Amino acid sequence: MKNFNEEQQLLRDALRQFIAKEITPNVQEWEDKEECPKHLFKLMGEQGFIGANFPEEVGGSGMDFWASVIIMAELSYANIGGFTGSYYAHSFLPLPLLNAIGTTEQQEKYLRPALMGDQIASLAITEPEAGSDVKGIKTHGEDKGDYFLLNGAKTFITNANIGDFMVVVTRTGEGHRMTLLLVENQWEGVSTSPIDKKLGWHTSDTAQVFFDNVKVPKANVLGEAHKGFYYLMNNIQEERLLMSVMATYSAQYAYDQALQYVRERKAFGGTLGELQVIRHKIAHMATQLEACRAMARSAIESFIEIGPKATELITMSKVFTAEESMKIINQAIQVHGGNGYVETYGIARAWRDTRLFSIGAGSSEIMYEIISKFEIDRIKHEKQFVESRKGNVTA
Repeated sequence: MKNFNEEQQLLRDALRQFIAKEITPNVQEWEDKEECPKHLFKLMGEQGFIGANFPEEVGGSGMDFWASVIIMAELSYANIGGFTGSYYAHSFLPLPLLNAIGTTEQQEKYLRPALMGDQIASLAITEPEAGSDVKGIKTHGEDKGDYFLLNGAKTFITNANIGDFMVVVTRTGEGHRMTLLLVENQWEGVSTSPIDKKLGWHTSDTAQVFFDNVKVPKANVLGEAHKGFYYLMNNIQEERLLMSVMATYSAQYAYDQALQYVRERKAFGGTLGELQVIRHKIAHMATQLEACRAMARSAIESFIEIGPKATELITMSKVFTAEESMKIINQAIQVHGGNGYVETYGIARAWRDTRLFSIGAGSSEIMYEIISKFEIDRIKHEKQFVESRKGNVTA
């Protein structure tokens, strides 16, 4: 995606070696068991793969945002979408919020051990009746003086069963008045229930979460009370941008598999790659893939330069790569024929796992609505959120 400097290249090489040793030989076993390999969080934390672009003072390596891009690209290319999703939900959903707006005490208790992989985190937003429409959240935190009394339910929460703590988005007033609460999974009144039989992401942990009169001390309010909605809306740009990287490199994996297959597969007295119809499919896939890479890189560079104000381009990149990656993988299955429909070649898994990208972090329909507001209504990204202790919430 870019010419990496020496530090970035070392990170990529180390991660590739880690994937080859710890992940690739075990992927099918984890898939068959539909098991999230929890121990990988600890191993990745020890290698610095979780905190690569977090500041050194909170336990990270102090690298720039490209470190996150490298990690998500390599994990996605390894074709283990489920665990990649769990890693992503841990590293890039709750932890950037903790880094940007957490107190020193919160960072020492939650962020530092999470960067080391000693604790696993979740971000609990989605509810049974509130998905992309965050304003529809009903989970409620009642102010009781020195604590909030939390009641409600969340669904499709990645890492909630295996996790240690979560950042819970709760309503604490009318309209946009929401608060982020740090809730420990073992507290009284917190319970989880696994969501099984998913189409894809079999190696991720997904759960329903229930809060029954959970007492959350005021010390566990993340940022300012009632300002959680604005923190989320800015943090979600990084989430969508990295999902764009995930989609692109999942498609890259499928394309490379298809390319190798048509070069080797014998048919009609030659290889598939000698047939014009197949050659044109490959050419079309290569063109789509290059467009995904270009869109993602443009959005990344814009994000690095101006932060969440790059909302429109990030939204375009997210929806474009999510939609186009599925088209690429569909064609990869097609050129594999019957072999693409079975588990042996990995293309079926890539298709299942990639299908989520046009739904997660805001559906394609929501993405198009956001873009239309920029294009037709001429809205501008307004800096509505509260300044954090360390800059923007995407610090």
